[in-house]
Amino acid sequence: MSKKEIHSNHYEFFPEAFRLLKPSGVFTYYSDEIRNFSHEHRNKLELAGFKKIDKRICQVNPPKECRYWKSNTIVIPIIIK
Repeated sequence: MSKKEIHSNHYEFFPEAFRLLKPSGVFTYYSDEIRNFSHEHRNKLELAGFKKIDKRICQVNPPKECRYWKSNTIVIPIIIK
């Protein structure tokens, strides 16, 4: 996987998540975002059909040797169908 693919590999599942969720169902996942959704990220959610797109910022403390996360915050998506 390229670096771009690693940070967007979950986008392909958004339409399927929308299809599978019941009305008012909540979709959350590992977002790969530090403080906010990127324009591309938000656009992919909207294209999948999601309208209620929210988030929380979570403080984290990954170990220095962690290969996939270096920041002290991560976005927790709260996406409602």
